[in-house]
Amino acid sequence: MTLPPVARAILREPLTRFLLIGLVLFGIVSMGRHLQRPVVRIDEAELNQIVAYWEAQAQRPPTREELNAMLRERIDEELLAREAVRLGLDRDDLIIRRRLAQKMAFASEDLAPVPEPTEADLKAWYDAHPQDHLVPAKATFRHVFFSDDAPGAEAAARAALSRPNPLGAGQPFALPLSYAGVEMRDILRDYGPDFARKLEDAAPGQWTGPVRSAYGWHIVRVEGRSGVSRAPFEAVRADVAEAWKSERRKAGNAAFIRSLRQRYRVEVAGMPDAPAT
Repeated sequence: MTLPPVARAILREPLTRFLLIGLVLFGIVSMGRHLQRPVVRIDEAELNQIVAYWEAQAQRPPTREELNAMLRERIDEELLAREAVRLGLDRDDLIIRRRLAQKMAFASEDLAPVPEPTEADLKAWYDAHPQDHLVPAKATFRHVFFSDDAPGAEAAARAALSRPNPLGAGQPFALPLSYAGVEMRDILRDYGPDFARKLEDAAPGQWTGPVRSAYGWHIVRVEGRSGVSRAPFEAVRADVAEAWKSERRKAGNAAFIRSLRQRYRVEVAGMPDAPAT
């Protein structure tokens, strides 16, 4: 194909050649940028997680359209998050900073996992923390209730004490009339301090009273009582192991923070003696 003389003259111009070379280079760069675009990848594990979450909520597998909608939402979320980071929108945000700090703390635990404690470790921890795993005081007792709605309730309660067997002398009651191994803190909550104190002081096996509660008057017979004690090691071994591991995790996190403080210099405006490292 023969070009017209004017076209040949234009092509011989240096400016024309420069523009053509620029267009070629622009095309090459644009293609390279297209090929080097960051990749948003939804791997199989994340896809399964998305599907499992849907099934847990809807109690059925998602349809193709529903799955595509969820994937579009997940991809849009990732794109927006990456763009926000690129623009620096994550900086100076208290909530994001705290969340990242929490994730870093969790990640530091994975970097230095806590070993399984030995039996000697657990028993040493148990002996070093005598106030942990306390069993509260308990009582086993019966009581007879005399309602304030009836006239002379206190006098009726006193009179019932003279009977060989005062059971049945009172009125029906909404709460139980006998308890076996009930914790004293529950009695304090339900009946008040006067009633709880009577159970602590009364001689076992004898009817005593009357004692007042928020409901009326009572006579009581304590059949058994135990003070605050410590649970045996074998009964709380799992709790001791978790406490031991928790303490080791805290120590590991503290050591990790100390190592980070050595890598940074902290400055606080107007506070030359700020707690930095």
